[in-house]
Amino acid sequence: MPFDPAELASTPFGAPLVPVLPIRLRRTEILSVVYRTPRDAANGLIPRPLRLASDLCVLHVYHMHDAEWFGEYCESAWQLPVLLPDDTPAVYSPFLVLESDGAVAAGREAYGQPKKAGRVRLAADGDLLIGTVRRNGIQIAMATMCWKQRAGSGDELRRLVPGADLNVNLRIRQEEEGIVSRELVTRQFADVVEHEAWVGTATLELRPNAQLPAHLLAVTEVVLGLHRTVDLTLPPGHVIHRYEAA
Repeated sequence: MPFDPAELASTPFGAPLVPVLPIRLRRTEILSVVYRTPRDAANGLIPRPLRLASDLCVLHVYHMHDAEWFGEYCESAWQLPVLLPDDTPAVYSPFLVLESDGAVAAGREAYGQPKKAGRVRLAADGDLLIGTVRRNGIQIAMATMCWKQRAGSGDELRRLVPGADLNVNLRIRQEEEGIVSRELVTRQFADVVEHEAWVGTATLELRPNAQLPAHLLAVTEVVLGLHRTVDLTLPPGHVIHRYEAA
């Protein structure tokens, strides 16, 4: 007998790929490098009516040690400080690379994040924390930070990048032939527990790749290296702006 689609929130039947949010991520390790980048390049990567808020850019490299549904994997995200239509500060994601097919699908479907599959690593080598991002066999980013030299907190990121906790994305969906919906969707981590945080000297190198052109956000100056371990909840998103259907 055919199954009832009303009983499903994701496919395939019997082994769904995308969870119903919220889900909890435990022991999430994050290396964040805040750096300055040319404003013209950054401005060309955000959709109207968002407005660029500064010349800073943030690269996050995550090691999800225990994510409900998705297991253990690594992820990366570039974020640009923006102002929403109501002038609320937030960050917009132009590029994301990660290893989990479920997290790729969930990020795109739930939030509109432009996620692509790749290889991401975050691990220590002696006294150095190293985050790498690879796509198509090319290492497109390498971030490093001295290992746990000065205790800090996530407040240092929020001080530099107001709205760092509020992520906004452009969700585009092909509804049917000739109809495409476009909307801005926000997402904010919930129930965040910060277990530890460290700040220190950091570096970032970018390499060109036409399939993941994060090199457009060139590094002119590294401002902050931040290494945290947190627990957090991924909640549903909120639509804040709808474009006319095309």
